[in-house]
Amino acid sequence: MRTYRYTAALWLRPFFLLALAGLVTVYAGVCSAQSFDRQAENQRYQQWLHDFQQDFQQLLLAPDPKTADVDALFAKTLVPGSRATQAVRELAQAPRGSTQGQIRFVGIQRVFMAALASSVVAGDGGIYPDTHAGYKKDALRVRYMHVDGGGRLERYFSNPEIFKPYRLPDPGEFARDAYPFLLFEDHQGKLRLGGISKEFWDLVKFMDTLQYA
Repeated sequence: MRTYRYTAALWLRPFFLLALAGLVTVYAGVCSAQSFDRQAENQRYQQWLHDFQQDFQQLLLAPDPKTADVDALFAKTLVPGSRATQAVRELAQAPRGSTQGQIRFVGIQRVFMAALASSVVAGDGGIYPDTHAGYKKDALRVRYMHVDGGGRLERYFSNPEIFKPYRLPDPGEFARDAYPFLLFEDHQGKLRLGGISKEFWDLVKFMDTLQYA
């Protein structure tokens, strides 16, 4: 009988360890969700935004923004060699505005900066599961961003072809086509932008078209 009990205990041990591992995972997820302090993250975001605006202004004042060293200029606010640096290079080359008749339309640069300024950190989506070999070295965290459009963005958010559906994912959950998000690196206690999601960038382009409506 003692041998039987010992054998049964050995047979059940893997299941016990698996269940224990599951509990540890759940506990870690709960702790991670509880550790997300929205107020503190928004304070950090506002500090990043202030620094980024200054860096971007310096870029526009450069003799030739197209050939400027973005990684050096944005050393404190952008992850070097990231998708974000490429996006900023493209923004620097974009037209700064246009005029039709007596109406002045701002360029995509100002629309993008306005979108950032009207954004608040709404939630955490965990570490971004990057599949691109060149960017896997960067551990970037998903920050879901609520963009306040004063009611003018509601039809965009409610479009089922864009968001499926529009919703703020649970803490620690990464989801596409659900909510605009940015990718940040925590660098020496401060944020650096590493990527702009399609969900966020498409929203910026939609905000740009509202000028012509």
